[in-house]
Amino acid sequence: MSVDAAAYVGAWPFRPIEGTVADLAGVMRANRVRQAVVSPLDGFFYADPSPANRRLLRRLAGRRRIWGAPIISLRMADWRAQLQALAEKRQVRAVRLAPAFHGYKVAKAQEAAELAAKHGLTVVVQMRVEDERHHPPFVKLPGVALGDVVALAAAAPRARVVASAARLGEVLGDAEHIRQLKNLWLDVSHLDGLECVKQARDAVGARRLVFATCWPFFYARSAVLKVDEAELSARDKAGIMMGNAEAAFGLG
Repeated sequence: MSVDAAAYVGAWPFRPIEGTVADLAGVMRANRVRQAVVSPLDGFFYADPSPANRRLLRRLAGRRRIWGAPIISLRMADWRAQLQALAEKRQVRAVRLAPAFHGYKVAKAQEAAELAAKHGLTVVVQMRVEDERHHPPFVKLPGVALGDVVALAAAAPRARVVASAARLGEVLGDAEHIRQLKNLWLDVSHLDGLECVKQARDAVGARRLVFATCWPFFYARSAVLKVDEAELSARDKAGIMMGNAEAAFGLG
């Protein structure tokens, strides 16, 4: 069994990709995913993601073990009120920040991380959604630097911070600093290459990694196989597939 730390619903404007809650539930059953943390794709593209968040929470109503991670833009004057209102929703376990999409630096998120911690929510920092090489020519969006997310976690030690969609090279490059932080987790959705999960485990320790599919962009089965091929100890595999995410998102 596992917890998917990064799945999405809604449509992507640059490719024929659309995720529905019903399809996600089927993917979860097929891949023995017990719980999933889900964000709305259209929220990345709205100046104010609130409408996308409302649609997401309506779609999740009555769905057990599929949790919302609504998107908040720190460019909105009322982001604090939005975060507080979301914290009151039973379905919400995290807020997702997308600095590259909404145009602010990760360093500006310290207050948001601290406020989220006060309300018992995890902060997910989206480093990328789709590989930058697949961006259309008129939208070349750079990824967020993992070092900036590491600095955020260090500056807000009471916050639970998840770096979403880091690449293996980025993880290896910041491994020394990542190992020092107990409030930072990295999802494995964008790790690639042979034994990528094993390499990341060796670099930062199993406790810092959480399973994630990035569905519907990637096949969920490929994420499962990526962890299987690492041939981890039973303890490390159980942590990455489920236990670490339960700690990161307060799902115990």
